[in-house]
Amino acid sequence: MSHRERSERSQEFDGLSEASFKQQPQREASLERRVLWGLLLGVAIYAGIAIWTDVSSVLEVLRDFAPEVFLGALALSLVNYAVRFAKWQVYLRVLGVEVPTRISLHAFLAGFVMSVTPGKVGEVLKSVLLRQACGIPAARTAPIVVAERVTDLLGLFVIASFGIGVFDYGRWAFAVGLGVVVLAVLVLGQATLMGWLIGLVGGLPVIGKHQAKLEEAYASMRELLRWRVMGVTTAMSVVSWSMEGIAFYWILQALGGETATVFGAMFVFSMTTVLGALSFLPGGLGVTEGSMIGGLLWLGVFEQEARAAGAAYLIRLATLWFGVAIGFIAWLTFRYGRAGDPGEA
Repeated sequence: MSHRERSERSQEFDGLSEASFKQQPQREASLERRVLWGLLLGVAIYAGIAIWTDVSSVLEVLRDFAPEVFLGALALSLVNYAVRFAKWQVYLRVLGVEVPTRISLHAFLAGFVMSVTPGKVGEVLKSVLLRQACGIPAARTAPIVVAERVTDLLGLFVIASFGIGVFDYGRWAFAVGLGVVVLAVLVLGQATLMGWLIGLVGGLPVIGKHQAKLEEAYASMRELLRWRVMGVTTAMSVVSWSMEGIAFYWILQALGGETATVFGAMFVFSMTTVLGALSFLPGGLGVTEGSMIGGLLWLGVFEQEARAAGAAYLIRLATLWFGVAIGFIAWLTFRYGRAGDPGEA
């Protein structure tokens, strides 16, 4: 395939990738609605959990929680985001994409606002913002979203593996989930098989016209899922998600979970985060919190449901919702500020 053909296909796919954001005023309102619906879903779920576990007891747990511990948890979340940004930069470098660090950081952080979309697929917003800011075709960077999800999950499985043999909790979910992720990676790595599947799609009515776009996307995906790249980025995921596991341990200790250990806390956090991700619910809402409460009670960290619920609330506020808030601010910077001005690139 010639350079000109690749460029044309990249531009075609770029238009497809930006389809949901192209009508700027309407799409901006749509993004705000998605975040709002995610927030409302979270409020509804948390209210339901509080009612189930006794609202007054949960409020008492939260009221007595040491604020300095929560600030420490937020600090560790920032470390998590910093390492994940470094991973994002690695992916851009692998694809040969050069972006000013400031713009790259703004686009990366803005993607957090879409953490409350199913499977975080809405984080393709990062690629759209890079296109708007620097003119980089979204076709070159959109596959990073998939690679990030894969290596995040693999990193969480590595963390969980240290406790899966010790704690009698979630073993079947660990095995099935890991099998699904590994199978997906192996399938994506089979160029012949993927070429056949893309060709099969090309023979279908309506969607067949997008065959060239799928081929372009898959070419980028193969670069990101090379074993050497995956090894480095998965190791970075282990480091980044370990930070939030440690934050969870601090929260458990502050709530009186004296039997909690660092490895136990990291195991529960990683396993429940995986379950939430594999559920494909927005932000894993409901599944992550419910399995986290169940895990803490099952392992005897807490005897009271209210304390387990309080721990789930606090860690999700310090991780998921903290990230969404940062992402919303970064997105507003692109929308109303000058972070995305191509003239400053």
